[in-house]
Amino acid sequence: MMFQTIAVSLIIGLVGIVIITRVLGRKELSQVTPLDFVYALILGGIIEESIYDDQAKFYHIIFALALWALLIWLLETLIVKYDKLRPILKGRPITLVKDGKLNIRNVEKAKLETEQIRTLLRMQGIFSIEQVQYAILETSGLVSVIKKARYDQVDKDEILEDFEQNYPSYLFIEEGNISERDLKSAGKTKDWLLEQLKDKEIELDNVYFAEWHPTGGFNIQTYDS
Repeated sequence: MMFQTIAVSLIIGLVGIVIITRVLGRKELSQVTPLDFVYALILGGIIEESIYDDQAKFYHIIFALALWALLIWLLETLIVKYDKLRPILKGRPITLVKDGKLNIRNVEKAKLETEQIRTLLRMQGIFSIEQVQYAILETSGLVSVIKKARYDQVDKDEILEDFEQNYPSYLFIEEGNISERDLKSAGKTKDWLLEQLKDKEIELDNVYFAEWHPTGGFNIQTYDS
């Protein structure tokens, strides 16, 4: 009877994990945030208790998994709907290096040491902080890097006497919501952005996302495109 109970618990747990994974959405392991890790940790605890607790019935497991899935769905929905909750619950990307110099305040905030940053850079083939134009710590814990233009690898027939410096792009609009923070980082205003959309005859509510690059300009995708 004990083996049968364990088997039923594992089957129900497996089905529950599949369903909850679908609730979380399709993410690569490198995209998982600390909050997602907590989801998985508690989910594992529910399955473990159901296996080793003799008084746990299969309907208790189903209830616990259903409730946990509902809580995750509600939290993720709130994060999507209210953009201000995202940095509180999932954190936000922070700039660790700009123009070859560490942002000491952000490095301390991230509780990183210089050698840890150098290790993360070496994993991307960069062996000196001086070579970095921008290094951004993502919410997943990975570091995204833009090299200084003079350190970019080029073919011999691509060598130019002059070049433009590399800069990151900014996500001004996400699912119809304007990012005041990105606008401020780029030195732009909301009025300027709305004027640009007006010139392009694009309604704000129809914008799925709008990226802007200092040299490349806008990359806009609308819901109906």
